[in-house]
Amino acid sequence: MKAATEPQDAAPRRKPVLPPALRLPAAAGAVVFAVAVSTTQIALHVTNRQADRQLEQLGQVYLDGIASSVRAGLETGDFADTAQRFARAFGEQRGVAERGLFAFAADGRLIARYGDARLAEADAAGLPPNGWRLDTEKGTAWASRTVRGAEGELGRVVAALDIGPILAARSRLSWIVVIVDLTLAGLCSLLTWLVLHRLAAPLRALVAQLSDGARRTPARVDDAVLAGADAHSAKVILAYNRMVEGLRERERLAAELADREQGAALGRLAATIAHEVRNPLGGLGTTVSTLRRFGSDPAVREESLDFLDRGIAALDHIVTSTLDIYRPEEDRCLTRRDLEDMAVLVRPAAQRHGVAFAIELDLPEGELAPGAGALRQVLLNLLLNACEATPPGGTVGLRVWREAEELMCEISDSGPGLDASQATRLAGKDAAPAGPARGIGLGVVVGLLGPLDARASVTGRPSGGTVIRLAAPLRARSSAADAPA
Repeated sequence: MKAATEPQDAAPRRKPVLPPALRLPAAAGAVVFAVAVSTTQIALHVTNRQADRQLEQLGQVYLDGIASSVRAGLETGDFADTAQRFARAFGEQRGVAERGLFAFAADGRLIARYGDARLAEADAAGLPPNGWRLDTEKGTAWASRTVRGAEGELGRVVAALDIGPILAARSRLSWIVVIVDLTLAGLCSLLTWLVLHRLAAPLRALVAQLSDGARRTPARVDDAVLAGADAHSAKVILAYNRMVEGLRERERLAAELADREQGAALGRLAATIAHEVRNPLGGLGTTVSTLRRFGSDPAVREESLDFLDRGIAALDHIVTSTLDIYRPEEDRCLTRRDLEDMAVLVRPAAQRHGVAFAIELDLPEGELAPGAGALRQVLLNLLLNACEATPPGGTVGLRVWREAEELMCEISDSGPGLDASQATRLAGKDAAPAGPARGIGLGVVVGLLGPLDARASVTGRPSGGTVIRLAAPLRARSSAADAPA
């Protein structure tokens, strides 16, 4: 089972297209654009419907004159007169042009027609009395009017009007309206976006500070941003700044308290050792004085040396016992949970130094290796040193896995690297200190590697930084293995 923990302790998510601070202006601009286009399209649809009704009224007005002109011919049955009147009507075209005129008797017979021979008689006959139909594909409007006389219905006249130019002009006007509408809607949405973007600048700065807070110590929003914010945004930013100041104060007090606790612990340790060592020292001093005065006497010399040996052994016992009180021996085996705790222990230091910390564990559950406390202390010291050495924006990583009968731990950073003397000391090739260590704890690490029977190696990375690899056995050394041959 393999697990990877990032500093945010969150599963990877798909990165949004826009940052949070820009989503509101973008959404407002999109809404303005959609509303402007929608209202214009609705208005255009209503206008077209009104234009259709006006065309229908125009056709009925046209048929008013035609019906009056042919009424006499329909009453007398003089269908030739009806055809002549149709011809005269075509000769008087000034506005809407006719494409064809039809006259039907009361029984539905076609008695006269004039105009475009391509017009189908069935189209004219199928039009209901006083009806209206638009054929936009052919650019034709069909209008029907029933002609009545003194004795009832005399027949029906149908006109096919050429409205192609009207439809073409209306189509051009529609396209012009759409283009102008899209242009104005785009400009209005862009203006809305710019206004809201400017108004949201203080909140955008606040969001940026909150987002960066996961990678470093939270910082105050600049006073210049606060001065340009509106009243409500200024209240939010002021509350955030007060929170940051309170957090910094708590961190300062926590660090001060930790220093005091450390000093108190060291003071108690020193006082305990001084108190316990003082009594034996008096006897040892007396013995040394005796040796100086009566050292030539073999019996006195032997007795004094024995006393010195016992005194030194007592002092060693006192020091060892006191150290065991402050750092008890660790018998528990290391588990996966101990290594997962590294993320919690190291993250505050990583955030304080502005670096990212990543941990990758390829380990099973259960006990792994002896010496949980010592190994945790080694890893913690190395990781804290790596956080201090890595510049802001860099990365510190911990990877742990099993390899054969060993537990492998790899600490990597992107800092300036470990110098040769420190790397040699850590690898165990030079037990003597060689100059100041990078950070604190290198001496502690070197001292703990021996009891763990672990070995260390240090390598540099081509891109910069250091990789420290530790190998610790998964089983404790047996007494037989430790016994001299």
